[in-house]
Amino acid sequence: MEIVSDLRINGHGSASGGKYNSVNINGSGKIDGDLECIYLKINGQCNLNGNVTTDQLRVNGNNSIKGNLEVNKMKINGTTDIKGNLSAEKAETYGSISVVGDCNAEFLKIEGTFGIDGLLNADELELRLHGSSRAGEIGGSKITIKRKGKYDIFGLKGMIMPFGAGKELNTETIEGDEIYLENTQAKVVRGDTIELGPGCKIELVEYNSSFKMHNESSVAEQRKI
Repeated sequence: MEIVSDLRINGHGSASGGKYNSVNINGSGKIDGDLECIYLKINGQCNLNGNVTTDQLRVNGNNSIKGNLEVNKMKINGTTDIKGNLSAEKAETYGSISVVGDCNAEFLKIEGTFGIDGLLNADELELRLHGSSRAGEIGGSKITIKRKGKYDIFGLKGMIMPFGAGKELNTETIEGDEIYLENTQAKVVRGDTIELGPGCKIELVEYNSSFKMHNESSVAEQRKI
């Protein structure tokens, strides 16, 4: 990638997309057009009106991307809204994230709430529910979904939850090798080893090696395959 220059917005400002080395937004910013950079850091609020490709993304605050996001490593503290697909090697989000398309990562940790309209897929997936969340489908090798007791990270205990005030995950299907679930509602859960903690309501469980279920969860049908 040809490097043009650095881009910095302090306070309130806007810029055109393009190819940059590093992009730093401190305050309120807007970037129109596709953006390619090595490093993207947002402290505050930023609207990215296009596709974003970056090696590293760090957000403290709120940002929206009106396109696809391709990133190697990202960490988000706050709220992120992606109108396209998310593709990452390692991604951590603390707060709220929404993705209109699919979400694919090697490692993905979400602590807070999320809404994924398409497929949520990661080799290692760790979800800590602080509020009602949803995904079209979930897939991965190791899948861990747990409910947190209260939402108190970064002083956001009283934050309005965009996907509902409950603390449960709703999805159509979950498929993986090693699966542990809490407070999850799904039509189908399929995997090698499956353990359901408290608060799950599953229509069909299909397992290969082992299946365990907490007495506060329910399964309409289970099959060993």
